[in-house]
Amino acid sequence: MKRAAFVLMATLILSGAALAADLAPGVVLLAAIKRHMKEELDRLPNVSCVETVRREFQPAKGRMKPFDTVRLEVHTDGQKELYASPGEREFSSAHPIDYAGSGVMVNGFFGMHLKNVLGSTHVTFDYKGEEEIAGRRLARYDYQVSEMFGGQSFNLPEGSGTAGLHGSIWADPRTYDVIRLEMDAGDFPPALPLTEAMTRIDYARIAFDGGASLLLPASGEFRMVKVSGETSHNQIEFTDCRLFQARSELSFDEPGSPAAPTLAAAAPSTNENRRTLPAGLRIDVKLNSRITGKLAVGGLIEGVVTAAVRQEGSVLVAANSPVHGRIRRLEQRSDPKPYFIVALEFTEVESQGIRYRFFADLIELGSAPGVEVELSSNSTESHSIPGGFGARIEKRKWDQTWLPDLPGVASFFVTGDDLDLLPGFRTAWRTRTATP
Repeated sequence: MKRAAFVLMATLILSGAALAADLAPGVVLLAAIKRHMKEELDRLPNVSCVETVRREFQPAKGRMKPFDTVRLEVHTDGQKELYASPGEREFSSAHPIDYAGSGVMVNGFFGMHLKNVLGSTHVTFDYKGEEEIAGRRLARYDYQVSEMFGGQSFNLPEGSGTAGLHGSIWADPRTYDVIRLEMDAGDFPPALPLTEAMTRIDYARIAFDGGASLLLPASGEFRMVKVSGETSHNQIEFTDCRLFQARSELSFDEPGSPAAPTLAAAAPSTNENRRTLPAGLRIDVKLNSRITGKLAVGGLIEGVVTAAVRQEGSVLVAANSPVHGRIRRLEQRSDPKPYFIVALEFTEVESQGIRYRFFADLIELGSAPGVEVELSSNSTESHSIPGGFGARIEKRKWDQTWLPDLPGVASFFVTGDDLDLLPGFRTAWRTRTATP
C-alpha cells in the first residue's frame, strides 16, 4: 500500500512538471508575479511620501519650457491616495490638481495602476523575454486592456472620456517585484482631444525601522499631447517616505468594576510625531555607512551631525546626533565610460531624545575618489566633405548629465568600474520650508 502511494505521488509530481514544461514561456513566472504583487499591495499599510513634480509645457508650435515645481505629501492606506502640503496633518481626498491650480497632475502611483493591470481578468499578457534596466535583468511582459472592460479615464477642460490602454511591466524574475510599469493610452474617443498619453512608474523596495520592507514608487513620468500640439510633461520623484504603524493597548476599568476589558487604539507610531526644524539652518553630515556596488536600493544608511546646529544661541541639534536614511538610487552604467549613479536620502535626525524630519536641500558635496556632481564626456565625430577629395572634418561633441535636485537627497556620480564610498564622506544641507 505504501509503495502504491509512493508511485502515485511520484506520478503526480512528474505530471505537474510535464504540465509546467508544456506551458508557454513566461506563464508560470507571470502567475508568480501576480500572486506576489497581490500580497504586496494587500499588505500596503499607512505610508506617506513627499512627491516632487517638475512640470514642463510646450505650446503648439513652440518649445518645451519649465512650467513649475509642485511638492505635495501623498498618503495611502493601500486603497486610496490622499494629499496635503508637506508637513500638514490634514490630508484631503481631492485630486492633486487642486493644489496646483493649473496645468496637468496625475495620481494612482501607489498601487492603483498596478492593481488595475495585474488584478484584472480582462488584461492579456505577452512574454517578451528578459531585458537589462539599470543594471538588472528583468522579465518584460507587454499587456493589452480590453476596451470593453477598462481603459484610462481623462478629464480635460476640452472634454472627458476613457481611452484604450496598453503597455508593459518589468519584474525581477527572482523576487517577483514589479520594478517598472508603463501605460500608453490610445484609441481616444472623439470627445477627448488627445493624440498621446504615456505614464511610467519605477518602483523600489524601501526598508523601514523595525524590519518592514515595502515596494513603493520611487519615480515616474507623464507625457500628454493634445490634438492642437500642446504638450505637458511631468517628471515625478518620491522621497522622505514614512511608515505609520498603529499600536494597541488593553485597558481595564478600576478593580471591582463589572465592565469587560476594552481594546483602545493608540496614536500612530512615533514617525508621525517627528518635529520640523526651522528653515535656513545648516546641517553638516558625515556618512557612517560604507556604500558599495553590492548594496541594494532601499537599504538603510546612517550618518552623524558633525557640528552643533544652533538658532538664536540655542542648540537645536547637538553634534554627533545620528542621522537616518536609505539608499535611494544605485545604478551601474558603462556608456560613455564606466560610472555609478548614487543617491543617498536622509529622512530623520535624532537629537537629545527628539526626532526631527530631515527636510533640507543639499548645498555642498564632499570630495572622494571618483565622486562628481556632473558627468561630462568628450567624443569626436568624423565626416567626409562632399567633393573634398577624401578630406574629412572632425566635430567635437561635449555631453553633460545632471541628476535631479530633491529634498533630503544627495545625488552624484562615481566614475570607475567599482564603487566603494568609505565612511566619512561629508555633505552639507540647508533646511527648507515644508511648502508645495
